[in-house]
Amino acid sequence: MKKKIIELIKILGFGVDELVITISLTIGVFDSIEWDRIDDSVYLHMFKEDIDMSFDFEDLSEEDQLKVYSILSVIYN
Repeated sequence: MKKKIIELIKILGFGVDELVITISLTIGVFDSIEWDRIDDSVYLHMFKEDIDMSFDFEDLSEEDQLKVYSILSVIYN
């Protein structure tokens, strides 16, 4: 699933590795999704005041991973 997400980020980001998008999941509402080229990981970010909380995509439940994929797929199509 991660590889599919990375491809969607590449396509939707037009060369930028982070998409600013609101994504509501069971563990909270995220403000962006980022592909880190260096460690080849996908992170979701929550911004609260001056704090950036990052969550690894692979740590999400299978249901939440599928929801992220569905959201990005709808935008792409």
